[in-house]
Amino acid sequence: MRILYAYPQWHKVSFSLVAKKHVEYLKRLGRVEVYELDELMVPTYVPSSRYTLILHPGFYIMHRVLESRRDIYGRFREDYYQWWRGNYDQLIGIDVCDSDQYTALAVALANRFDKFIVPSKFCTDVAKQSGIKAKIYRLPHGVDPEWYTVPNVWEIAPVKSINPSLLQLYLYKIRKGKKLIAFWLWHSAGRKGWDEVYQVYTRLAKERNDVTLVLKTMTPGTKEFQMIMQYGAIEVYGWLNDYEKMALYDLVDVTLNFSRGGGFELNCLESLARGTPCIASDYGSWVDYVPEFLQVKRGAKVQPLPGNALHGGYGYAVDVEDALNKLHQILDNLEEYKAKTQQWRHEVLMKLYRWDVIAHILTRIVED
Repeated sequence: MRILYAYPQWHKVSFSLVAKKHVEYLKRLGRVEVYELDELMVPTYVPSSRYTLILHPGFYIMHRVLESRRDIYGRFREDYYQWWRGNYDQLIGIDVCDSDQYTALAVALANRFDKFIVPSKFCTDVAKQSGIKAKIYRLPHGVDPEWYTVPNVWEIAPVKSINPSLLQLYLYKIRKGKKLIAFWLWHSAGRKGWDEVYQVYTRLAKERNDVTLVLKTMTPGTKEFQMIMQYGAIEVYGWLNDYEKMALYDLVDVTLNFSRGGGFELNCLESLARGTPCIASDYGSWVDYVPEFLQVKRGAKVQPLPGNALHGGYGYAVDVEDALNKLHQILDNLEEYKAKTQQWRHEVLMKLYRWDVIAHILTRIVED
């Protein structure tokens, strides 16, 4: 099996992180030849031997390829495209769905692949309902196996250095006796459900004095953090490596996934993989791995990405009242919910949502 895996290397995005894990664990199998290619090189690259070509993200890279197959008059050259396509044994695209409907453009792009891979049952259903004719496969995201085996970072001697801001957060929690609620806001505040997070936390902070929201951001002083500073929220910003992320999940008591649309929402899985409850709505890609006892009712129907060229459908915000009630239940019965989450991670998550297991599934997809 020989794979040429193309993904964004010229900059770092979420697609890059998932692709790197695929490549790493495919190589670990020892029976797969995997070669990496930057997405920008795909249109002009001519292989000297036969490969299965994987494009990740499939939509954007395929669109770039098709645009490069136009003549000087702007007319698409199907014969030129077929020559390029003929250099590979098979063509596989990996992408996500950020709503319940792909646009006509997305369907046309996906149908250029022999196989189209998405990370959840929700997305496979969206792909089929939208009219994608390529073979559709589900390949979930995961975590490294040690996420399920490394003891709580704060209960053992640290094996690696820990970000000073996390040490300060640990001391704050101990000294103040607070229960910490984490929300990851790396980008796309509207789609990630910031409005609902704001409503839930500001009400929660008025109703009880034992909670603090930990807002995980890319840069300091975001406008969202400024909106909730007066409610005692704390901002943790910047890049965290895997060990530091484990330390953060081990420190907080609950994680919020209020996404209105998204192909997977990996931070919610990461939280559950460390045994920390993650609350999410009962509609979307995350219902594959979020247990029912942590799901809340969907609220208003919304368009997560209005005007988007690829994801033209709808999703749902979380129901604020139900989310608030669920948080009260968890915070008042924290040990019970953590025990149930620990059981879920051992009985369900660690059997599938691991990058080593996912690499085996990916090889079977390639061979199918």
